[in-house]
Amino acid sequence: MLAVVVVLFLAVGVSDGVILSKCELKQQLERGLALQIPNSADVLAQIVCHVQLTSGFNTSTIKMIAEPEEPRGGRGPRRGRSPRGKNKDDSSSNESNENKSEVWTLYGLFQLSDHVVCNSTQSRALNLCRMTCDKLIDDNTSDDIACVQALVNAVTAPIPDRKAARHIHEMISLIHQPECMAMKASSYFADCQTP
Repeated sequence: MLAVVVVLFLAVGVSDGVILSKCELKQQLERGLALQIPNSADVLAQIVCHVQLTSGFNTSTIKMIAEPEEPRGGRGPRRGRSPRGKNKDDSSSNESNENKSEVWTLYGLFQLSDHVVCNSTQSRALNLCRMTCDKLIDDNTSDDIACVQALVNAVTAPIPDRKAARHIHEMISLIHQPECMAMKASSYFADCQTP
């Protein structure tokens, strides 16, 4: 584990990350993200709020977390319980071993997981965005935004693989910060208005 921490520390130290402003990110998302949903401006504000809380608008942020648990009823991840209500000490079946929490590494502005969107040497990945995770920690945000678009598209499309669907929904649950859910674009982006 110490080796992983050292590698991550070095990766952050040598990456070409930048810190964006809220207004810069808003402009980039407006150009690169197609949200075909009602209240898309408010959803954009919620996404930018998530970025502010999780990465501080720093494109080179890397964090490690325990795998989030599958959300129930759209209320976000379950906390403090093992997946699917299994006893954490029950290792008698392959299913319970498969459901044990793993460590996810979150990359870049949007804090996207190496288990879902990108390929790292640390985990087997779904690799939804067909990229290596180091692409999420450089100063080029266009591929990060394209990856968020792929994640949005995956959520709205049927996903036949249950495990892939679960991981995608877990990733989305991380983006739904409770502090950001009621965010309105008119107030959150008020300081981004041009005079």
